[in-house]
Amino acid sequence: MEEKIKDTEIAIRNLDSVDSFNKYNEHSTINPWISIIDFSKSSPKCREWMRMGFYCIMLKDIHCGDLKYGISQYDYDAGTLLFFAPNQIYKVDKVGSMTVPQGLCLVFDEELIRGTSLQKQIHAYSFFSYEHNEALHVDEEERKNVVEILAKISREINPELDHLNKKLIVTNIELLLDYCSRYYQRQFTSRQPLHQLISDKFTNLVREFLISSKSADYGLPTVNYFADKLHLSANYLGDIIKKETQQTPIEIMHQMMINQAKELLHDFEKNISEISDQLGFTYAPHFTRFFKNKMGLTPNEYRRNLNR
Repeated sequence: MEEKIKDTEIAIRNLDSVDSFNKYNEHSTINPWISIIDFSKSSPKCREWMRMGFYCIMLKDIHCGDLKYGISQYDYDAGTLLFFAPNQIYKVDKVGSMTVPQGLCLVFDEELIRGTSLQKQIHAYSFFSYEHNEALHVDEEERKNVVEILAKISREINPELDHLNKKLIVTNIELLLDYCSRYYQRQFTSRQPLHQLISDKFTNLVREFLISSKSADYGLPTVNYFADKLHLSANYLGDIIKKETQQTPIEIMHQMMINQAKELLHDFEKNISEISDQLGFTYAPHFTRFFKNKMGLTPNEYRRNLNR
């Protein structure tokens, strides 16, 4: 089944179930909630845009020169891991060209993890919302570990999962995600110069946004706004900033907003309402509450203290 995005008229193939994904890849369905596919056993496919209605983890075996990591080529060539949450659109380059699939793929329906600890925690794995150019690139040892965990999961898949099958599968999926979190931390560290550059650019963009009074036109600054400027997903940017500064992007933005508010409050020709508008607040009372929450006193009280 295909649909089209109205504005762009891009055809998107909808794969709404594990079974439909299996059929697309010429793979038999053992259990409707989970599957592991070896892409090398599928025939060449025409690259296209897809929307998958389930969780998907792809281990792609592609030469490192074929992909870019952010603004730099990545330096781990044993494999690339891509993560997709349900209903995300899988974007690929060279749409329409033929390609021979390579690698492994784990797909599982939300029903598989319903009522488990993983269901409660899976949203904490922020890499499910990363863009494809923010993929995880693994070395040989890391790839071997991923393949071993996938093999353990595969051995537990049967037509009717009993309690222990399901428990072992979900436990191993969680183990896989935890290892991927560790590998992403390694990737963040190995690319620290690049991430420091991104962190600095983020701070400069926020500063420029506040000083140029763009808030008056765009409203309060958001992580999505700056992530878009940096060509990153909001989650990936957030994880970079957290790794580099031990603060979230929102915490940094709020601190810079307070600093800018203090600067503006020194200009006694501006009233509180004007300062509120300049910072992007819809209503002055919202600015007053924000300022008091951060500083422990209202903007007017802060301004009165300047005259003492």
